[in-house]
Parts: sequence; structure tokens; C-alpha cells
Amino acid sequence: MPARPLVPPLQPCAQPSVHRRAAAGCWRLAPGRALSLEPRESGVLRIARGRVWLSGAAPAQDLVLQAGDALAVAVGQHVVLEPWGLPGESDAPVLFRWDHVAPQPHRHQARTRAARDWELGVVQPLQELVRALAGAGRAVGAAAVQVTAAAGRLGAGLAGFALGRVMATAAPGEKEVCMKSGCSA
Repeated sequence: MPARPLVPPLQPCAQPSVHRRAAAGCWRLAPGRALSLEPRESGVLRIARGRVWLSGAAPAQDLVLQAGDALAVAVGQHVVLEPWGLPGESDAPVLFRWDHVAPQPHRHQARTRAARDWELGVVQPLQELVRALAGAGRAVGAAAVQVTAAAGRLGAGLAGFALGRVMATAAPGEKEVCMKSGCSA
């Protein structure tokens, strides 16, 4: 008898609305699982909680989507999403929504395709770049604080070493004078 996973890989977040199709709604994706999505109808994938690594959104391009991000997925487009938490984050499942999009009339398809290409080729990479630069800025700030603290400790250590050397080379009678008046030799 095959072992059943403790956490099912995909669960609905809540009961889907009776006005929507069964696949629409909010879903949970357990850590360590992946979901292959090839919709029969166009839709929008919206990340409600967590982060996912998404493959297949564009040719030779992987994306990382996090809470608040959305991606339009066209009919027949194959994408694979997998929870992707940062080290130290909890192993909470990713929550995402799949909302069907009404088909666009054929005359607007070229504009929609251009908009989708713009979204995938420019907007999403720009958002990723901004997030990466913000992370780099935070890392540089943290490093600057650590460098400043280390420089302070180095200065205090050098001053202590220099004072020790002065005290070691001073004559016995001068030590008392140096300690009282703060001499520099």
C-alpha cells in the first residue's frame, strides 16, 4: 500500500463560489510540492501568501512571484510553480488564487499579446530588479553597520595596545605621572 503524504500537495483555501467554475478560487500548495498548470481557459495566477518559483512563464525565463504578484496565463501555456521560501522562513504553504479571465475578442488579440509580451519581457523583470536592488541595499547597509562596529573595536584595541606599550616602556616613577596626567611618549 503506497504511503499517503501527511499534507496533500494542493488543497482549496475555501469552498469555491457556486458562481465560479470548480477550478477557480484560492488554493494551498504545500512546501516541497510542485504544480504543473496548463489551463484550458486564460486566467490570472495571484499569489496571496508566500513565494513561488515559476518556470515556463516565458521562453527560457523563470520568475519568482511573491504575495501580491499576479501573472496572466494564456490558454495552453504551461507553467510549473513550486513554493520557494527563503532560509529561515516558516514552511507554511503558499496560498494562491486562480481566476478565469473572459476571452478577449479576436480583434484585440494583437494588443493583448503585445501587452503580455510587455508584462513578461519588461515589467516583471523590472520588478525583480527593483526587489533585488532593494535587497542589495539592505545588505550593503547591514555590512556598513558591521564595518563601522569593527572599525570601532579595532580603534579601541589599537589604543589599548599603544597605551600598554607606553606603560611598559616608561620608567617606574613615570608610570604614576603618566597615569595621573595622561602623558604621551
